[in-house]
Amino acid sequence: MGVRNRKPDGLRRRHKQPAVPNAAVTGRMLTQLVHATDRSYKIATPEIGDNDVVIHGSLNNYRCHSGLRVHATDTLEAHDLSTQTTVNPELTIAVFLEGLVQMDLDGKRICLGDPKQPLGHAWTVTRQVPSRRISKKGTRIRKVLISAPHDWIESYLDDLPEDGAAITAFMQSHLEEARWTPSKRVLALCEQILNPSAAPQVIQRMNIESKAIEIFSDGLSALTGLADDDAHDGASVRAINRAQTIRNYVLEHIEDELSLRQIARELGLSVESMQRAFKTAYGGTIVDFIREYRLHQARQALISEGISISEAAYRAGYSNPANFSTAFKKLFGLTPSEAKS
Repeated sequence: MGVRNRKPDGLRRRHKQPAVPNAAVTGRMLTQLVHATDRSYKIATPEIGDNDVVIHGSLNNYRCHSGLRVHATDTLEAHDLSTQTTVNPELTIAVFLEGLVQMDLDGKRICLGDPKQPLGHAWTVTRQVPSRRISKKGTRIRKVLISAPHDWIESYLDDLPEDGAAITAFMQSHLEEARWTPSKRVLALCEQILNPSAAPQVIQRMNIESKAIEIFSDGLSALTGLADDDAHDGASVRAINRAQTIRNYVLEHIEDELSLRQIARELGLSVESMQRAFKTAYGGTIVDFIREYRLHQARQALISEGISISEAAYRAGYSNPANFSTAFKKLFGLTPSEAKS
């Protein structure tokens, strides 16, 4: 089975989508995103204007009804960046898939990430404290942070005080820090949070919250020595890395004609193992990923560039605008004309 971009005769695609994220996040946008979490925030260095680009890529904050706060980023640092914020009393479980960051938390230096493999972190603060984040220009950072206020965790511990003794001891120790090896399941959940499926926002938020709770509980299990056996399975980590390689290749060639056989051949994989690795990591097929990605690009072009529906269909790889409109409405819940208006 193949997924091909059908192009009118004589026309060729001109641009390729790089694997490195290229959406620009300005100083104003970044400040607004952080302030939405009710935290003080400022960029310490360098001096950045409201309209200056700070990072490239995607940065999302989710405030869950359960009490959890989810911070997910796939970014490329545009500067040697130092930012300052405040951290409330909470326990944070973090998974760094890629990239290195230094954090000064109430005067304690914490190095986050590992250059060789994904790494999990956990830390806790018992009072509001200042935090400083330091990153280097050109660093690709892919991470998911999940923070829970102490009272949310305590609501569970009150019912099971003996089972939660280790968690309580960790949570009540100011600036306590630990590292853990994420399981294959956790890495897959993180990838799915970073690349959420196209669904109505209410469903998408529910999915993200459920995945965040599972990641958080797995991190707590690692702290208490109850993590699953596959947490130290190197083959599992390699499978997730393989899925990331597949995704990067697809994004690099998203404007080309693509077939599963071609992708597998270029990456030295069988179609079956490639499909299996991708679905494990991202929860969907390569075919669905390509189709949805192109539809998202077409929707953005309709809104921001004002292109015609026929041109949007062409960009999404559809030779028939009617088929494009059907797929568009199924994915977004509205027609291309409604999205454009």
